[in-house]
Amino acid sequence: MSAKPYERDDLAADYARLGYRHGWTFLMTRAARLRDARVAFVGLNPGGGGAGDDHPYEETWDQPLGNAYFVESWGPNGSLSPIQRQVQAWHTMLGIGADESLCAQFVPFRSPDWHRLDRKEEALAVAARLWRGVLDVSPASLLVTMGKLPAEHLGSLLEGRVVATLPTGWGNSTIDVLDTPGGRRIVAMPHPSRYQLFNRLGNASEQARQSLRIAAGLEP
Repeated sequence: MSAKPYERDDLAADYARLGYRHGWTFLMTRAARLRDARVAFVGLNPGGGGAGDDHPYEETWDQPLGNAYFVESWGPNGSLSPIQRQVQAWHTMLGIGADESLCAQFVPFRSPDWHRLDRKEEALAVAARLWRGVLDVSPASLLVTMGKLPAEHLGSLLEGRVVATLPTGWGNSTIDVLDTPGGRRIVAMPHPSRYQLFNRLGNASEQARQSLRIAAGLEP
């Protein structure tokens, strides 16, 4: 008898049990992408709840209007935020449409930043249960992470090992590639809120573009 899938009500119950109060967001795309997207973009955890942040964050399982990195506006005066511009560029570099990817958070619980998330070990245990269910149903063979930490945790779940480290053209930052026994590939990107690798002037983004495409298996 198979285990019961970990679902929205389970996540809401764990949120309440752990005493979080800034809301949670799991999927940044339609829930249907769980079962048909071939590429996933995975963040560590959503931000929110810092000093002066009085936004009424909710408990959000998915975004029924489409990919939040495209259909929402997180910057000032209705503009796109830097992270949205970068994730949109990732889609372009990989030839993926806005509504063709699965975008999600590894740990759904909001915090001002990762260091200020309380009860991390328990949150990661919840995330492991959640993502085992995701990986059971998702056909995604390429998982691109926003920063190195979600890649480490996905790599632990999937028994991934680093097979390549590629330059980005931005200091010593790298794109790390992990392959798994099941045939999935994890591409650990520098975090897009800190490293604006794409849309730079001139040819400054070319090294990052080439490395991302090599990491994804689109170029030799």
